[in-house]
Amino acid sequence: MTNGLQPVTREGAPERSASCAGSEVSSGAPRRILALTNMLPYPPTSGGQMRDWEVLRALASLGCEIHLLSLGQAEDLNGQREEILRVCKTVEVVPHPRTSLSNGRDYLGRLRVLPASLPYSVARFQSHGMRERIGEWLESGRVDAVLSNMAYPAANLPAALSVPLIVNCHNVEHLILRRYLQWERSQIRRAYARMECRKLENWEKEICSRADLLLACSDHDRAVMEKLCPRVPVAVVPNAIDLDRYVPSRQSDAATLLYTGGMDWFPNRDAVEFFVTAILPELRCLVPEAKFVVAGRRGPEEFHRRLAGASGLEFRGPVPDMPAEIAKAAVCVVPLRIGSGTRLKILEAAAMGKPIVSTRIGAEGLRFAEGTEILLADQPEQFARVTADLLADSDRCAALGLAARSAVEKHYGLPALRLALREALRALSREAIPAKRGARA
Repeated sequence: MTNGLQPVTREGAPERSASCAGSEVSSGAPRRILALTNMLPYPPTSGGQMRDWEVLRALASLGCEIHLLSLGQAEDLNGQREEILRVCKTVEVVPHPRTSLSNGRDYLGRLRVLPASLPYSVARFQSHGMRERIGEWLESGRVDAVLSNMAYPAANLPAALSVPLIVNCHNVEHLILRRYLQWERSQIRRAYARMECRKLENWEKEICSRADLLLACSDHDRAVMEKLCPRVPVAVVPNAIDLDRYVPSRQSDAATLLYTGGMDWFPNRDAVEFFVTAILPELRCLVPEAKFVVAGRRGPEEFHRRLAGASGLEFRGPVPDMPAEIAKAAVCVVPLRIGSGTRLKILEAAAMGKPIVSTRIGAEGLRFAEGTEILLADQPEQFARVTADLLADSDRCAALGLAARSAVEKHYGLPALRLALREALRALSREAIPAKRGARA
């Protein structure tokens, strides 16, 4: 190991093999998987981490042996090793500075890559240490496939791979920037975002076209990725949650509306500002006691200063128990205007039996029936009116919440994720991969 790093392993953990008892991976499919992540997936405190963690848990339950390589800081493993090693055979953090795409102000970094074809959102994850460790793992012959959790870690892959590549597409990444362009008013930011969007789409197409399998969150995302990379199989592997962690409760503050999400992610900030400036004033005319609570990581101070003093708004910051926070809400709102993938915040609210009002982009890709399992509204006045009507009708709140919980149980529990992954891995048999690689060479 040329960089002196040592992976943390499970002491005395038995090697999994093709004959492993209880294994459900089909014959010939990859079992030893090198998983690459931008940050440790545990503890899962963001939507991306939640997807990564549940996918890794599901793979392990199917009999796969997971070797986790993550960018971050050594101290990130403090207190997390034991839980991660319940799922992964080994875990290693490759030192890399933390950067936030929408919270940081790395103007020098953005300028440095401006003339290059590589988008800034990818360049910030390039790591010499990660490239070295990936190369060493591949040379060792101890892995059967590489799983890149999101396309970004794939920036560190060698030009040629001797094993199949799976890309877990949390989002269609360039689509987020394309939607951002619809709402940004600054001409300078629009010009920069338009250029970054083109670069990102080209890069996303290039890296995903190298893959042997893409995992998409929804039928919507699968259709987009099939158009972007027509020669690569795309499997729908839904976002899923552990329903045992969510116990529905009808006890709530009758006037509390809740939005969950970190304010260090721009789409979440845009959703909150949209609600506070365009929806909440109208809503409080209809329901004066209405209170809008935001639970999640803080964002830039400038953002919080801009909304300071808004009537009826409360930022609670990170909360130790999100299900308990959701339980307090009368209605969960998802006023997203920018995004891709599917929203775990909706799955969590539904699992708690809460009525949900969302924009169509917020609910995009989710198998929820409009009107009976979720309410949709895109215009501010309509959103305010629909939410006010719910606050005044506890019976309808209960019915919507019950139906939403049933939808999650049917489509987005861990069994659904596990089944989808098992079916997806069948596409990666030892017989099929060489033929596909040769066809794309």
